[in-house]
Amino acid sequence: MRYSAFIRQNYDILQEIIDNMRTGIWITDGEGKVLIVNNESVKTGGLTRDEVIGRTMDELLKVGYITESATLKVMASRKEECIVEELGTGGHCMTTSIPMFCQGEIDIIVSVERNISEVEKLKSLLNEQVEMKKELQKELLKFQSRKDELCGRMVTRNINMLHIREMAEDIGKIDAAVMITGESGTGKEVIADIIHKSSRRREAPFVKVNCAAIPETLMESEFFGYEQGAFTGASGNGKIGLFELADGGTLFLDEVGELSIPIQSKLLRVLQDKEVRRVGGEKSISVDIRIIAATNRDLKAEVAKGTFRKDLYYRLFVVPIALPPLRERKEDIELLTKHFLDIFNKQYNMKKTIGPEAMGIMERYQWPGNVRELRNVVERLVVSGAG
Repeated sequence: MRYSAFIRQNYDILQEIIDNMRTGIWITDGEGKVLIVNNESVKTGGLTRDEVIGRTMDELLKVGYITESATLKVMASRKEECIVEELGTGGHCMTTSIPMFCQGEIDIIVSVERNISEVEKLKSLLNEQVEMKKELQKELLKFQSRKDELCGRMVTRNINMLHIREMAEDIGKIDAAVMITGESGTGKEVIADIIHKSSRRREAPFVKVNCAAIPETLMESEFFGYEQGAFTGASGNGKIGLFELADGGTLFLDEVGELSIPIQSKLLRVLQDKEVRRVGGEKSISVDIRIIAATNRDLKAEVAKGTFRKDLYYRLFVVPIALPPLRERKEDIELLTKHFLDIFNKQYNMKKTIGPEAMGIMERYQWPGNVRELRNVVERLVVSGAG
């Protein structure tokens, strides 16, 4: 007797047997027509028996009840097939279909289904976790790169400078005004850069201004900008000022002690009111900026002389950072020399070195121009052929 005939004759008892199985069972004839299906299978597929019994797998595929059929693969290959198929309900099941032959022809195909929707969900969740881990690793690398960049720009082994670097990174996390003091060439801009890049404003503008380089007559228009036709020679379109340019970010005022009293007064008002008014303008413009100032002057003495406003002094000196001169951190001279030597050898395609005797001379020198002077000397040694 053919298997298909046996199923038809014993349909009720077979139905009861397979309905008590916890895996889905489909049995079709050799043409792919569904002979019997159990409760677990119709529940998994979100179908009813009436929708599938007597229909071929090809028909079910065309109407969208299934998206793929292991039964049809068996009909083509005449051997066992296993697939993972997406159900019309959006779930997934793994189906293994086995052909059973009679007189050399496929008589029935028995398909066993296992609902793996939960497994697929776990797999999807795992993939999400993997992607999240990749993103976190990218962010960690970016953070480490930024950290390396900050540390790399400040070449030092001096304990005081290492403490200052750590302090600058910590200060970056709070939005207070900072005053960096020290002789010319000690690295005040480097510290300001570390503070900005350690802050929440790191992606916003970092505007650097050398106050000593701006002529007195241009200071107001440079800092505040101006409207169209504000004065003779003004641009026809007006101009945005440095305060507006730094909005959302950090404004670094190097040599702040060079500002005139009138500009100091206007700067104080910006710090108090958080708004600016362009030269020739009538409306106030809100600005959100952090001020980092630097000077090589004794501003307390300037306050006593009346050349620097006392109220502005206290506004800027919320967090003071004092940088030591290079002569007080001689252990950095060799380190910095080799650092600059490496930079300029690469820049000028040279292979210059500095011998022990020359290094000894450099370490005994007082370096009144500090790191800036050392950098200049090393560059001249590289390009001049000495060394």
